[in-house]
Amino acid sequence: MADLTKPAKVLVVGSVNGRLTEFFTKIKKLDAKYGPFSVLLITGNLLSSTYDDDDLAKAEVESLLKNELNVPLMTYVVVGDRHLPQRLYDRADLKSGEICSNMVLLSGHGVLQTSEGVKIAYIGGRYHSKLLQEPNDADVASEPNVPGTYTDSILPPEKSTTSVAFDETAIADLITQVAAENEKAFLKTQAQPSIDVLLTFDWPYGVVSASTSPSTTHSASNKVSFVAASIMPRYHFAASEGVFYECLPWKYSDRIKVGRGQEAITHFTRLIGLGSVNESEREKERWFYAMNISPLNYASQGKAGAGETPKNCTTNPLYRFGRLSSTLDSKILAKTLAGIDSAHGSDAKDADRGRHAPPPLSYLCRCCSQPGHWIQDCPAKGLSKKPRVNGAPPADYVCHMCQKPGHWRADCPTSVPDGSSAADVHAKCWFCLANPDVDQNLMVAIGDEAYVAMAKGALVAGGTIPGGGHVLIVPIVHIDSLRRAREGDSEADRSLCSEVEQWTSAISSLFAEFGCVPLTFETCRCLPHVHTMLQMIPIPQAKAADVRQVLEDMCRADGLSISSGYPPGKSDGYLAINDPADNSQLFIPITRTSRSFNLQFGRKLAAHVLGVPEREEWKKCVVPESVEAAERDRFIAAFAKHDFTRSD
Repeated sequence: MADLTKPAKVLVVGSVNGRLTEFFTKIKKLDAKYGPFSVLLITGNLLSSTYDDDDLAKAEVESLLKNELNVPLMTYVVVGDRHLPQRLYDRADLKSGEICSNMVLLSGHGVLQTSEGVKIAYIGGRYHSKLLQEPNDADVASEPNVPGTYTDSILPPEKSTTSVAFDETAIADLITQVAAENEKAFLKTQAQPSIDVLLTFDWPYGVVSASTSPSTTHSASNKVSFVAASIMPRYHFAASEGVFYECLPWKYSDRIKVGRGQEAITHFTRLIGLGSVNESEREKERWFYAMNISPLNYASQGKAGAGETPKNCTTNPLYRFGRLSSTLDSKILAKTLAGIDSAHGSDAKDADRGRHAPPPLSYLCRCCSQPGHWIQDCPAKGLSKKPRVNGAPPADYVCHMCQKPGHWRADCPTSVPDGSSAADVHAKCWFCLANPDVDQNLMVAIGDEAYVAMAKGALVAGGTIPGGGHVLIVPIVHIDSLRRAREGDSEADRSLCSEVEQWTSAISSLFAEFGCVPLTFETCRCLPHVHTMLQMIPIPQAKAADVRQVLEDMCRADGLSISSGYPPGKSDGYLAINDPADNSQLFIPITRTSRSFNLQFGRKLAAHVLGVPEREEWKKCVVPESVEAAERDRFIAAFAKHDFTRSD
């Protein structure tokens, strides 16, 4: 029986990549030096990519199956993005996950609790929206806990790879399991979130950036961000990047506590990325992490100390992802969660206990746009009632709609008239990276403040510049106009404007290589649910002088005026155009009464200058995703030397 007064000692490693005998020898040394550990967790690839051609690796797998390889600790293995030999899956199926003495395979996704009380949620592989079943394997592929398979269709057939993957159904099932665990924990101990450790192969998007980590991620997943934000684990480990990185811990809400009485502390999460064990090119990367962890369940019962809230806790970087209904279009999930709520969360029973049950994971506080507490318990309530100084909020007040200082929540420029929260808007916005369904097929490069993407239904098809060259520069933060940032005085505003100028300059340099200049424009309606962007379309140098005349003719025909500055009313929209002939800024006001204004006016202007009026409508120019990907790759290759985010 576990000693509930002592934390559990847990060792976590990234990808092992084969050489199991050598690996477990290293584990013995770590156990002797830092242990003894109660459990070992592997959250990456157990075997190397060369397994099929490696006789030694095959012999070691045979030793595992014969129970001849010494596994010194109770070990749980998550499947990475490489399939394991079928014999290991077959053995695990026959023996409830056990491969050999002291080793359990965590195939697919699920929740488990160790004998020490540590509760672990896991999901292996990489996210992929469409899983392909292996031939003659329909029964296996239909099982919810067997890792799916997908083929990378972007690669040519001779180089395509088959990998382990998960989809929305797996996410829904995992979060449903966690919701059930949370509700059971509350009924028993009135505990809040119950998951101690989340194990994934993919890294979460939105946590690590070039400004916060010396080793930036290449394939972070916003689906994993959603999983982490919904589950709220105490620790989150990921291995796909093969680098070590420990993010500053972040907290969810001061009202979400761990422990009881004086032991209660704020609930927080630590993200740790782990290096690979046997990869010579990264052998200096730290591949293990040792920790003492007091299980949340025992801490909530007052049977174990909850530790202390780290002093360096930051705000939650994943707050935009923590809403189920905005991400999962799953009637099964909604029905399951509703069943859990009705079965375990009646107000009458909660009133008898003198305390409300925690909200379901689908609930998002309408006051602060964060999960984990009911609106009546929101720590942000009442902040907007502080005494105003000349109408302005106190210096330490941060708007809980947009997370910025300088204005009250009621005056937030990102508020939406229909009552939707900022998180609602971001989750549905076509251009917000917080939207897990954002079209990543068009992505070119992502900076700290803005990203570059190919235009959907690009105006220029083929042409002089590889990939066509019709691109968008999109602020990462959801902002309805660049004017707001350019006239702002915060460091965030200045940083955004500076990076937008960097991208504009870099793309202009590429255009110049091919004898073109950019026609750049921003169509802004100053509506909080609209995400602004700059569009850049290459114009041959010889046609640059035509832009002004064509613009004047179009405005005359539509009864529009041209000015040299922003409209006087900050709530009025505008079309801002950069005249490529002399680099001057031209503005066409879009007032609230301009209901007939053509929002494709900038594109129409470029189409007439280029002599392709038949391509005015972007919807008529949409091509298959495979063609989009090919054009994107051609542009990326040409743009590489101008891309300031690339390290090579």
